[in-house]
Amino acid sequence: MGQLVVGAIIFVIGYNGVAAHHHFVPGALYGIAVVGHSMEPGLSLSIWYLLLNIPLFLAAWKGVSKRFFCLNLFTMSVVTLMTHYIQLDLGIRNELYAAIAAGSIMGAGCGLILRTYGGGGGLDVVAVILNRKFGIRFGVFYFVVNTAVMSLALTRYTQDKLIASLVMLFISSVVTEYVLSMFNQRKAVRIITKKSAELVAVMTQNKHYATVFPGRGGYSNEGVDMILSITDNLRLRSLEHLILDNDPEAIFVVENTFSVIGGAIASRKDY
Repeated sequence: MGQLVVGAIIFVIGYNGVAAHHHFVPGALYGIAVVGHSMEPGLSLSIWYLLLNIPLFLAAWKGVSKRFFCLNLFTMSVVTLMTHYIQLDLGIRNELYAAIAAGSIMGAGCGLILRTYGGGGGLDVVAVILNRKFGIRFGVFYFVVNTAVMSLALTRYTQDKLIASLVMLFISSVVTEYVLSMFNQRKAVRIITKKSAELVAVMTQNKHYATVFPGRGGYSNEGVDMILSITDNLRLRSLEHLILDNDPEAIFVVENTFSVIGGAIASRKDY
């Protein structure tokens, strides 16, 4: 919960401290609330955000797991309160710099929120329900939502503001992905080889532990093995050289991992 609260606070600092002073439009439900507030300033931004969330949460009461529902509800509550109480100006006057700064700060906040496997409000709950029932991808859903937000904002904001808002949204999405990955910089390495025993021995000597899966070539029908190992960015290059120096014909495949949880198995030589 603590990480979720910190993420919500950072997100609001990015908007209230930078974006709001330049009238930038964020994405998703917070962006709809911003546009609604510009149309009816008699209601505060926090009230707009709360009112938009209520029907979505009521509609999604039984559509997702209790944990996901409660995490989103908690996040929405924290964002609503922080939007009302955190009022500041970070003093960035250049519009381009402001878009970069706001996107970076808000993206960092979003990344921390998503690391809790929660979400930022009612739209995240709706996105999960639509994905489960109709197979609608999250990216497609949010693309449609953000397109609608920007189309609605066209009636209230200048084109320059919308372009700056798009820059902010792009940077925010990049930073969000970076924050999600920086907590886990590990790589999953798959090695296809006929010399698995030799490679595993060399890897073990260099503290690269592995699991071996027996297989066969689809074309040659000859026996081959796949070695699975988990490493990090700093040691990835040394592992590549180690493998290819001992088996130049090996196939070396690297995959980014979102999360690696757990420890070693049995003799602590398997990951």
